[in-house]
Amino acid sequence: MSRTSTALLFLLLVPATLLASTETVLYSFPGGGDGANPYSNLIADSAGNLYGTTGGGGYSNSCNLGSGCGIVFELSLQSGVWTETVLYSFQGTSGNDGAGPQAGLVFDKSGALYGTTSSGGTNGYGTAFKLTPPAQQGDPWTESVLYNFQGGADGSFPGASLIFDGTSLVGTTAFGGSSNFGTVFELTPPKKKGTVWSESILYNFTGRSDGGKPYGSLVLKTKTLYGTCLDGGPSGQGAVFSLTPPAVKGNPWNYAVLYGFTGGADGGKPYANVTLGKTGILYGTTGFGGAAGYGVVFELILAKSGTWSEQVLYSFTGAADGSYPRYGVIADSKGNLYGTTGVGADNSGVVYELKSSKSLPWPQSVLWSFTGGDDGGDLTAGLLLDAGVFYGTTSAGGDYTKGTVFSITP
Repeated sequence: MSRTSTALLFLLLVPATLLASTETVLYSFPGGGDGANPYSNLIADSAGNLYGTTGGGGYSNSCNLGSGCGIVFELSLQSGVWTETVLYSFQGTSGNDGAGPQAGLVFDKSGALYGTTSSGGTNGYGTAFKLTPPAQQGDPWTESVLYNFQGGADGSFPGASLIFDGTSLVGTTAFGGSSNFGTVFELTPPKKKGTVWSESILYNFTGRSDGGKPYGSLVLKTKTLYGTCLDGGPSGQGAVFSLTPPAVKGNPWNYAVLYGFTGGADGGKPYANVTLGKTGILYGTTGFGGAAGYGVVFELILAKSGTWSEQVLYSFTGAADGSYPRYGVIADSKGNLYGTTGVGADNSGVVYELKSSKSLPWPQSVLWSFTGGDDGGDLTAGLLLDAGVFYGTTSAGGDYTKGTVFSITP
């Protein structure tokens, strides 16, 4: 199902333009065994197949979520129609395999998928898992629980995607840790086949000037990890941080606050990951703050002196241009930025573009404004850009009101 809009220039006090874009609903989740309510971004393989998770639906009634324990799915284009395949259905308490995945997935070199569940597992505090593809196409994928979070110093309720650091997996929890303000953790594979992965804590957040509650995933460049905290920081409005490995193995990692938000014009409360630009610039969003209080898109630039400075590229106005971005941005080859907001003209979110510019603010255009109806609604995830087409998920709307996978062609 698709909807095409030739957009008009809105004469509002908004520096945004609605562009003529085509939105196509690739799949509407019906609930039940086919999944419901995706909250995560998508990834694609080399053949263009899409992979993601849903927080509800599936084949289990052993969850407190009301609509199943969630699934991992694949969408493939077959004879012009996108077809869903459920790769795994979480069993919750009956299987101790995890429940309610909120985050996206990551591939390894062999084609296996890795992710997290926000709850469930042996202790009920979430899991990190691996899905191994079958030797024979069409057979079931195999799920392995790599780690069961215990809800204490090791962290709890992981809600962000994992990344690879060599052979190890690195991620965040927004809760748990020594001060219950979250952790950055590393999962190391076993040396002997059949044994469990081991977890080590790279950093425990205190919720004070260092920040707390890292909801977003991490990015890695030359052994340095970058991320954001929703709370804490020098002004209590969140922070962007870096983590670098110690010179002597086994010593604490080196933690630094690159920028602490004030909650004013510079933004406040970053939920999402940062994106690394080609020149080492960090791009990101805050859910609040800015000129009108509806959030910003920002960049952080490293000066020769070694200090980072923030620049607001765009402040959302709360009108047709969107408001309260909860996910980060992606960049194209020209340096233009693209992202989503959870609220738009119809309170169902927008997909937007920021044109790279030498002057501020960067010009913003709305590629699609969701209605909450058949086209989807409630964007809680970011975008995937593949061959000039944007792909994403909505957690609501669609034919069955249980969310969609969509594409947007500018």
